[in-house]
Amino acid sequence: MIHITDNEGAAQAKYQIEMALLKGASWQLADGRSLLVALERDSYEFNVEWGKLIFAWWDDERSQSWNVTDYEIGAVELRLRAVRGLGRETAVFTLRDPARQRMRQQLDALPTAQRRSNYAAALTNLITGQIVSARVLRVNVRGGRASSSAGPYARLVLNVGGEVVLALGVDAGEAQAEIDSVVTAGLTWLAGFNQRRTGKQQAQQLWFCVPRGRSQTVVERLTFIDVTHLVARAACFEVDEDCEELIAVRPATQGELLNAHPRELRWPREMAVAGRWRERILNLAPDLIEARELVNRDAESYAIHGLEFARASGHERARVSFGVMNSEPENQRRLMGAHGKHREHHLPTILTEANFSELEGLVREIARHRCANPDDRRHPFYRLRAEAWLESLLRRNISALDLTLDERFVYSQIPTWRADERSVIDLLTVNHEGRLVVIEIKAAEDPDLPLQGLDYWLRVEQARGRGEFEQRGLFPGLTLDAEPPLLYLAAPRLRFHRTFSTVAHCLAPQVEAYRLGLNADWRGGVRLHTRERVN
Repeated sequence: MIHITDNEGAAQAKYQIEMALLKGASWQLADGRSLLVALERDSYEFNVEWGKLIFAWWDDERSQSWNVTDYEIGAVELRLRAVRGLGRETAVFTLRDPARQRMRQQLDALPTAQRRSNYAAALTNLITGQIVSARVLRVNVRGGRASSSAGPYARLVLNVGGEVVLALGVDAGEAQAEIDSVVTAGLTWLAGFNQRRTGKQQAQQLWFCVPRGRSQTVVERLTFIDVTHLVARAACFEVDEDCEELIAVRPATQGELLNAHPRELRWPREMAVAGRWRERILNLAPDLIEARELVNRDAESYAIHGLEFARASGHERARVSFGVMNSEPENQRRLMGAHGKHREHHLPTILTEANFSELEGLVREIARHRCANPDDRRHPFYRLRAEAWLESLLRRNISALDLTLDERFVYSQIPTWRADERSVIDLLTVNHEGRLVVIEIKAAEDPDLPLQGLDYWLRVEQARGRGEFEQRGLFPGLTLDAEPPLLYLAAPRLRFHRTFSTVAHCLAPQVEAYRLGLNADWRGGVRLHTRERVN
């Protein structure tokens, strides 16, 4: 969602929302899952008052007025986060266009391959229809991740005014993660395309075509991407498939982005009062079990090497559930007993005195399998959540990455938001000079490692510029350095994706990023093998 911070932002939000509402004759207003009212054009209004966007609606029986704080415009619906009564009452409203929703449902019902093929054809017609000088040289659609530049994207090679242009499009039916990943796919495609060509045959432009209202992460990433070494320039367009429009998105400058209101970050807080079970659970394996507050969830998690086995919640953490669940079929089968029945201690179970021995047995079993040299390396307790395991080792010994890092201050799993999807910063720490360090960790190949690290670097740099660390009491007793954070991209040295160097080299020089190659047998202790500046 886009946060409204001032009068200018409220006026812009009013304009964008009203333009979106003009596309439908009537709208359905819902609060959560409940339909409130069918809104006609004469039964609602948006006004800017004292720097706030006020949403008012009414029918024959009632009228309401809300202060909109955040908004998001989608293909068939608008979402508004709003407050009233001095902020004591909050709500998230959804306005849906029934007609376009039915059309979208019909489109979503198409087989994936057909939907993507239809989108590629529509994007081709849209570009050639709006850009007179555009001539299509090649169109390709392919799925999966078999190649370095694969993904659910339409790839168009164009000639626009004598320049070769690579256009990468993703339709609105894809998940937000796939939309965000279009940048990684595009950079890899551009690098490979130009490497095999010379002179005027090389691409001079790279276009990203993303669904209307879902370009924020792409634009943010492009702000800190530099492709001049690839002899090209990048641009972003939003595609409105319903209105058949191609809209150029104005790129943000680094100054604008860094000074903008940051997306939501939820910071660590002091551990709440311990529940009655806490000490007994920790004593089951004092050297292995970690107890961690789950930010804004009013719960405490208990884990061994990053594998959660119990959670305390409710008033004074009195309610504890325990068990290990996994959605992967292969691992789930391994967590089942004879005749296909789940063994009880692998299901979420409410802890009581009568079944405490089951929790003890579960902890012993996890400890036996979740170690450097288990008897069975195929057991789910060994294989599950490898990344969380690696993170837990670094959290306890951050100097294994860099001797200059301050072991007193290691914050982990800070929730943030990329586009509309919640994610977390792996580790945030500081070195002995007071400079912040953002650490993104992968235990397996992931082509998005560099750009996910960039996303979190941006959130931290925005917060640093606003003085949020001091305001929230993080890094107590330290004076933070005025330099932007360092970005560490860490993985086992043979587990960096083959596109890593290509994408990481495109990070702007202002983002001081390093590749940290770890030992392959990190479960027995993390050691740093290689460290190099990537951009």
